[in-house]
Amino acid sequence: MYLIKSAVLLGLATSSFAFYNPPTPKDTFVKDIPSHPGLSIEYKQTAICETTAKAWAGYVHMPSTYLEDVVGNNPYNVSMFFWYFEARNNPTTAPTAVWLAGGPGVASTLSAGSENGPCNVLSDSNSTEANPWSLNVHSNVLYIDQPVGAGFSYNSLVNSTYDMLAFYVSGGMDAGITPVSTYNDDIPGPNATFLHGLLPDQNPAHSPNNTVFAARTLWHFSQAWFGNFPEYKTKDKSIGIWGNSYGGYWVPRTAALFLQQNAKIASRKLTGVKLPVKTIGITNGCVDVLYQADYYADMAYNNTYGFQAVPQAVYEEMKNNYTKPGGCRDQIQTCRDLGVKLDPLETSSNEEVNSACLSAQAYCFANVNIAFDVLSDRSDFDIAHTKPDPFPSSYADGFFNQDWVIREMGARVNFTATSLVDTNIFLGLTADPFRRAGMLDVEYLLKHKVNIALAYGDRDYRCPWIGAEALSLAANWTGAKAFRNAGYEYVTTNSSYQGGVVRQHGGLSFTRIFQSGHDVSVYQPETTYQIFNRAMFGKDIATGRKLATGDSCGYSSKGPSSSFGIKQKLPPVPPVECYIYNGDSCTESQLSALQDGSAVIENFIVVKPDGSQG
Repeated sequence: MYLIKSAVLLGLATSSFAFYNPPTPKDTFVKDIPSHPGLSIEYKQTAICETTAKAWAGYVHMPSTYLEDVVGNNPYNVSMFFWYFEARNNPTTAPTAVWLAGGPGVASTLSAGSENGPCNVLSDSNSTEANPWSLNVHSNVLYIDQPVGAGFSYNSLVNSTYDMLAFYVSGGMDAGITPVSTYNDDIPGPNATFLHGLLPDQNPAHSPNNTVFAARTLWHFSQAWFGNFPEYKTKDKSIGIWGNSYGGYWVPRTAALFLQQNAKIASRKLTGVKLPVKTIGITNGCVDVLYQADYYADMAYNNTYGFQAVPQAVYEEMKNNYTKPGGCRDQIQTCRDLGVKLDPLETSSNEEVNSACLSAQAYCFANVNIAFDVLSDRSDFDIAHTKPDPFPSSYADGFFNQDWVIREMGARVNFTATSLVDTNIFLGLTADPFRRAGMLDVEYLLKHKVNIALAYGDRDYRCPWIGAEALSLAANWTGAKAFRNAGYEYVTTNSSYQGGVVRQHGGLSFTRIFQSGHDVSVYQPETTYQIFNRAMFGKDIATGRKLATGDSCGYSSKGPSSSFGIKQKLPPVPPVECYIYNGDSCTESQLSALQDGSAVIENFIVVKPDGSQG
């Protein structure tokens, strides 16, 4: 245990995680759904974050009997948390956008308070400011904490301790969450980095093990929510599904499943509520490594900022390791071919398939991806930043663990910004990013006239824009030739600024957003806001003035076939700010000070040592 000695810090800790004091929601409404015993929606109106439009937060409580095609022979309940914001303008005629954060296992609630929602949490982790570029200006927006275990969602409630430093001390092997029952009544007291609270069950068997099952859970959630939530009152029933990062997997699979289920409902093979998906959007998402992984080498060596994280010889080796016989590409294909043969329903329950996919993942990480991290000190999420990277801030992590915020949200559990259980399942047990062939879903959606907006910050290494551009060009659909022939136009953000360039034909667009890392909404909030609105309302991404949907509207962007000639300069490296809810923002000396109790902390920020000594 790594105890902090300052009594002041003990007060900080107990204000954010209350031992044996689970939040008791007050003023909540419960709507039982008679179609299935035990299925209900519990919710309350919220007044934090958004003050100009109505908002509600709560749970869809789903019993295992409602999730039989998810839980199988290993039943568990899911209480999935949501935060719904009506549009600031004309909510009763606005479409609805669903937002899914990445990870896997990152809480979507974070995005509402730090990325693209109605507010941004301030550095005191206890107050907010309004965000003029919120997604809910013209659309109703539904943030969902998923998979179960992320954010305020839970399967079952367990009194637990949370050692915030365990993950970093263990090299990423220990999530630091321990049930109180394992201590035999000898429970260490809380401090600033060792917290007591009520957390989800950490049993990996009680969470979905891949994107397919996560999407099925979301479909069941959406059946209950869109069909029964009393405050969902808009006349426009069209839906957009948006996400960032691992959302590149969530979004297309979920949208495709919704359409497939709609078809079954239409043919009376299934009883349910049709969920008319009109648009999907992905920001800096990894969608399909078979098409994107080849471009890690290019982002590391031959990017538009003139920054070379690796020497030419290593760049050439990275490229060769992807394309050579038996290399990364071949191993991905072997993983998927074996999956089609032995696990066609993609249950990730076949050990031979899992082993092949894990081997492909390990090889590709070790021989294609990792050189960037080994040979440079730059952040995977922004090549302009060095490690530790303080940006974007993690203030929302602390905010959503404030007692008063938990009460206002009607939450029943302490907040988990990232569920490492979900992360470890998807990456460590099933190699979901390598098994999941996301391109198939992209092409299916294009075939069914769903608008797709791909928007990528051009300083991100985690999911590089160059690879996403290649994926967009490789997609086969009726508008593929016209899309490939379309040129890049500048994206007009406002009358005085152009935030990026876009290639578009009909409903498919690919946007390169300038001077942005992985979380584009934080770097370029107004540009991302404009892209979102234009896509949601079927307009061209460049100007928002022309109709651009499907593949037959006649619209194609005009300009050069490549945007690579547009070069930028890297900005200065931001100063270190160690935020204790995010150890990746801390230097080694700061982590050591947290362990030995010498750190001085204010508002979850380590102020001594200040990080200048590394």
